[in-house]
Amino acid sequence: MQGTEKPLSEPIKLQHTAPAGAQPYEVLLRIEAEARRVESVAELRFLIANETMKLTKARQVFVLSVPRGAIKVETVSSIGAVDRNSPRIRFIEGLTRELHKQAGLSEIKAFALPAYCPAGEIEQDSYPFPFMAWLPFRLRDGHVFAGMLLARDMPWQEADLLLANRLAETYAHAWRALSGPRRLKRSVPIKPLLAVAAIVAVAAMFVPVHMTVLAPSEVVPVAPEIVAAPLDGAIEEIMVNPNERVTKGQPLFRLADTALRNEFQVAEQDVKVAQARLMQISQRAIADAEARRDLAVTRSELSVAEAKRDYAADMLARSHVNAETDGVVIFTDKRDWIGRPVSIGERVMEVADPDRVQLRIDVPVADAIAVQNGARVSAFLDSNPLRPVDAKTLSSSFDPQMIEGNILAYRVYAGFDSTTDDSLRLGIRGTSQIFGEKVPLAYYLFRRPIAVIRQRLGL
Repeated sequence: MQGTEKPLSEPIKLQHTAPAGAQPYEVLLRIEAEARRVESVAELRFLIANETMKLTKARQVFVLSVPRGAIKVETVSSIGAVDRNSPRIRFIEGLTRELHKQAGLSEIKAFALPAYCPAGEIEQDSYPFPFMAWLPFRLRDGHVFAGMLLARDMPWQEADLLLANRLAETYAHAWRALSGPRRLKRSVPIKPLLAVAAIVAVAAMFVPVHMTVLAPSEVVPVAPEIVAAPLDGAIEEIMVNPNERVTKGQPLFRLADTALRNEFQVAEQDVKVAQARLMQISQRAIADAEARRDLAVTRSELSVAEAKRDYAADMLARSHVNAETDGVVIFTDKRDWIGRPVSIGERVMEVADPDRVQLRIDVPVADAIAVQNGARVSAFLDSNPLRPVDAKTLSSSFDPQMIEGNILAYRVYAGFDSTTDDSLRLGIRGTSQIFGEKVPLAYYLFRRPIAVIRQRLGL
C-alpha cells in the first residue's frame, strides 16, 4: 500500500472483537459492520487485507485494483506498505494478469500453483501458500474494478468460497459508495489516447492553411480630388462643413487676401499712371523728336504695369478656392483650419465620390506577409462586425510609413467585391484579415516565435 494507506502501526480500531469460539456468521456480521463504517478507500483496503483472513482461513490476502484493465496490488495483509519492486508483488500481479488473459476476472476462481503463473517465473517455487482463490469486486453492471486474491496452504472448500464471496460483495458495495461508480467505470486507456492525439497533432502540423494577418483598416475614396493651398497664407474662412456634398465650382475656403487685394489695387493704379504717361508722350511725339524716342520706353512700362496688375489679380483670385468636381468634402473640422497658416501645396481637404470607395489596410511591419494582388480580404467593419465584407487586394506599398501610434506599417489597398452595401461609408473603420499563400499549419502557428529566435539569437 502506498502513501494514502494507514501503516500497520496504526491499524483500524474495530468496535468489536470476535470472542473465542464465535460462529462464522457472527464474524461475518462484524466485518460487514466495520466495512460500512470506514471513511476512505484506503481504510477499506486495509480492512479487507487483514479482516478477511479471520473468516476465510486465508494465510495471506492481496487486494488488487483493476484501473482501465491494468492490474495493481494495493494492499497486502500484515504489510504496512507495498514495495512496487518486490519480487512477490510482481509475481502476484503477473499471476493475476495471466488469470485475466486465460479465464477472465469476472468470476470466482480457485486454483493451485503453478496454474496461471507467468512463463519463466520462479517465485512460485518459494511461495509457501500454493492454493489461491480470486474474488472479484463488481459494479452493478458486472464491470470488475478490483478484487482480492486469497492464498492458503490447503485446498479451498465450497463453504469457504461462499463466505468469501459474501465478503467480496460487501467490500464491492462499500468501495462503490466511497469512490462513486463513475470513477470505477471502465474507460479508454490514456496512453493509447495520448499516442493517437500526438500522431494527429503531428499530422495536423502539415495541413496547408492560408497565411493570414489581421490589421486595422478604413474605408477611403478612390482617386479623390486633393484640395491644396494655392499659395502661402492663412485660412480665413471655410464655406462648407465636413462630409457635405458640393458641386463643381462651389466655394470651399478662402485665404486671408488683405495684402493681395492691396497689391492688386496698387498694380491697378500703376497701370492707370502708365496709360496716362503713354498718352502724354504720344501727343508730344507729333512735334517733338525727343518725345518720339521715349514713346517705346513708355509703352514698355505700360506693359510691365499691366503684367503686374494681372499677376496681382490672379493671386487674389487664387485666394478663393472652389470645388473642381462634384462629391463629398472630407476634412477634419473647421476649427482646426480657420486661422491656421498653410504653405503652397499643403493638403487642406479632399472632394471624393461617395459611390467609389476602397479599403485601406495598414499592416504593421512585424506582422507583414507576402501579399499578391488579388488576394482575398475579409473586412470586419465597426458598423457591422457580425457580417464581414469581401474584398480583393489592389496594391501595396513598397516602403512602410509611420501611422497612428508611431507604428511602421505597409499600406495595402483593396477593392470591394460589391459597393452596394450601406455600411461601406467613407471613414468607417474596422479590422481586416488578409489571406496570403498556403503554408503548413506548423509554420502558421510558430512563425512569430521563429522570427524572434532568428532575430535575437541568429539561429
